[in-house]
Amino acid sequence: MDKAVLSEPKAHCATSSLALVPRGVNRVRKGRSLAAPLIARTSQEQQLVLRGIHPDLIELAPPPGRETIGIDAVREVIRQGQFAPVQGRRKVCLIEHAEALTLEAANALLKVLEEPPRKLVFLLLAAHTGDILPTILSRSQVVRLAPPVPQDLLARLIAVGYSEEEGKYLLGVVRKEEELERFLTTKEDLTAMRTQAREEACEATVESLMATLIADDPILRYEGVLVLLNRLANGDAELAVTGTRILAQEKREKVATLLEDLRTVAFDVVRASLPIPYHHAILSALAEGVKTEQVLKFCQEVERAQQAVEGYVPLGAVLISLFLEARSLRDG
Repeated sequence: MDKAVLSEPKAHCATSSLALVPRGVNRVRKGRSLAAPLIARTSQEQQLVLRGIHPDLIELAPPPGRETIGIDAVREVIRQGQFAPVQGRRKVCLIEHAEALTLEAANALLKVLEEPPRKLVFLLLAAHTGDILPTILSRSQVVRLAPPVPQDLLARLIAVGYSEEEGKYLLGVVRKEEELERFLTTKEDLTAMRTQAREEACEATVESLMATLIADDPILRYEGVLVLLNRLANGDAELAVTGTRILAQEKREKVATLLEDLRTVAFDVVRASLPIPYHHAILSALAEGVKTEQVLKFCQEVERAQQAVEGYVPLGAVLISLFLEARSLRDG
């Protein structure tokens, strides 16, 4: 299937479209804006879609207090899809977090895509193609949405009270829209947060260090990755083997985020300084102890690992290869 970048109107021609959403994008707002031209005949109808109250917009999301979308919710969409649109061109089932579909729910959705109702289309949002059942992916038109303009996000962070350097740092470490929303809402004490996260990562056992690498806190993840790279570069064989075994049990989405963090930290090592004026002993030691060409080679290995994870190569094989490569950072 062609996964080239497509314009949004072309994506709307498909029975099922998968929009790959970059970090910093509000999925609810973006999903509704993509659904509006599909449904609405008038500007008034478009506003109803954007507000989430149009009768032909079906939003499929995890129920309150849950993290997954079950098969019963998909069955209800199938039932609603048998009826003609109330007032729009067609009905649209918008799934803003398609990665939340359980395997049963995804398989039920797949059956609908094989024989879709004539006036029902599906619009799925996810961060990576690897988040979606391959059989659903093969029946969907893929759209890679452009990331938001960094200057716009930086301006919003500065408006909250962060300095320009702090804003650039945050844009470098956050990976999900939910993570960024936290900082766009309230001014946080980044210095205190970084200090606490660094101490926690430095004192961590192998098991607890692996937990920091997949944590929901982007600052803790960043500090954990720094400690990971430093220990691997110093030849920590136990960390490479035990860490691989632990992480291989995690969801691919978590490992994909870890790989993004690894690449970010590696480039920070090349730059030999953080985006904010903040002395970091571990980063400085890494920058002084490794060769630039070795770090750049490691970045290439991270990119290969990202492709392998998206291609469903076993996680254990991907991670052990990458961790062994990190051990050579000081050998070159």
